Amino acid sequence: MKGLILRKKTGFKNTSLNPIVIRDFRGKMFYSSEGLRPVKSFNLPEGNYFVQSGSFSELSRPVAFNKIPLPPPERKLENPDKYSIIFDVNPNKCTINWTFKTITFDLSLLELTIPELFFILYHEYGHTLYKTEKYADAYSCNRMLEKGFNPSQIGKCQITSLSEFQVERKNFVVNKLINNAYRI
Repeated sequence: MKGLILRKKTGFKNTSLNPIVIRDFRGKMFYSSEGLRPVKSFNLPEGNYFVQSGSFSELSRPVAFNKIPLPPPERKLENPDKYSIIFDVNPNKCTINWTFKTITFDLSLLELTIPELFFILYHEYGHTLYKTEKYADAYSCNRMLEKGFNPSQIGKCQITSLSEFQVERKNFVVNKLINNAYRI
């Protein structure tokens, strides 16, 4: 596998239209176009990667995707962008402690993929503006698009990180991604 270090969100063109498979710095799956219609272009966020398969070249700018439309905020809590992130025993997947300015992921989540972790993190950020779970999910999707994740990654990690009891939320986000996240 070939290493790839990105200092910023970067767009790429698939030069062969064959599937692209990219792993994160831990060797875990990060991005795969396997099973999708031939992907012509895609983004990667800043980070360190290993290219398992595929042929692609850097674009002059990232691929732009439309965000999911959101309703007006339901509330306004402090922005947790600067809070410390830790992994510890947590009865929930992830919790923001506003007093101590920490975000705590449960230890069981250490094995998740980076896109799944970001989906959960940004969902918690979404609760600074929305009480409604599906809107916190949509907020998370939009933050992930801004960071450089692709709609297919976001849809997949949203499906895998939510329980089987969250079918309505899964359908809401995946349908919004399919209908709204086409390229600008």
